Amino acid sequence: MGSTLSLAATYCCCTSAASLCNSCLGSTAEGTTGRKRAVLLLTLAIAVALFFQYSVGPGIVQESGWIWRTYRAIPGAGKLVFKAWMEGCDGFEGDTLSQCAGNAGVMRPMFITFLFFIFQAIATHVQPQLNREAWPAKYAIFFFAVLICMFIPNSPLFTGFFLWTARIGAAVFVVLQQIILIDVAYNWNDDWVEKSNEADRISFGSGGSWLQAIVGACVFLYACSIVGIAVLYSYFTGCSENTWVITLTLIGILAMTVIQLTGQDGSLLTSSVISLYAVYLCFSIVSKNPNGVCNPNLGQNGVWDSVIGLTLTAISLAWTGWSWSAEYRLTVDNAQRTKSM
Repeated sequence: MGSTLSLAATYCCCTSAASLCNSCLGSTAEGTTGRKRAVLLLTLAIAVALFFQYSVGPGIVQESGWIWRTYRAIPGAGKLVFKAWMEGCDGFEGDTLSQCAGNAGVMRPMFITFLFFIFQAIATHVQPQLNREAWPAKYAIFFFAVLICMFIPNSPLFTGFFLWTARIGAAVFVVLQQIILIDVAYNWNDDWVEKSNEADRISFGSGGSWLQAIVGACVFLYACSIVGIAVLYSYFTGCSENTWVITLTLIGILAMTVIQLTGQDGSLLTSSVISLYAVYLCFSIVSKNPNGVCNPNLGQNGVWDSVIGLTLTAISLAWTGWSWSAEYRLTVDNAQRTKSM
């Protein structure tokens, strides 16, 4: 009797958990996609990378923390993990050693994520329904692979091959990120214009608030851009290279705005979004200048730079995964259009 009740309770829990996951992450029915699961996996991968950088890596090389104690409790595992994470960081000590191990730690989950989505793309191309199916197994494989990579030495795989792969990919991603932000801004503008038109159809004149909201957003974003440029001129000038970068950014913003205003299908909201993004890129450049004369942040950890960068990356990846795997793109009517794009 007791075993029957236990079995029934287990079945109810599993069914409820499956129903909850299905509600939160979408179904696996015909015509759906795995976009929610893919975006969630990307989010978890970034979280794991940050955990490896600021907790796991420093804890292993400093031989402290619960992660290190867990691996040390496994016969032979502690020494193997310590040697793997110390590879390439032998010449450092103290905080520098922790930073070296943390940077190498980021490469591990990112390398697994890189491989995961390559194989996922290949499998989906061969068998499209695999994009929406078998995600519990995919998650299990992903986390098992992350666990295994703890035992792989930093060099040459992570701090050698994948580091340069990531650098090249990051350069490409900066360009793609601008295209993604343009797409986001145009969709944002079109959505609010459509809401204005719908409101006008119901009650003429009531849609003006949506258009005013667009103008308000433009004013706010441009104001932030102008303040950002002023702050950069105030704190990061004193050497010609920084001054030129800031000035070119300002000229680019003005030129882009003029082009949008003189065009037929321009969107000022899009220009304001890209203007603020350009100011962020300018700050990233000048704040990394090794010349201390014009860089007051030299030697400091750029916390806000990291936060803004992670936020933009999360938005870009989420938008890409969400929009390009949307169900309507996979219908028969839109398949050829998506391929041509």
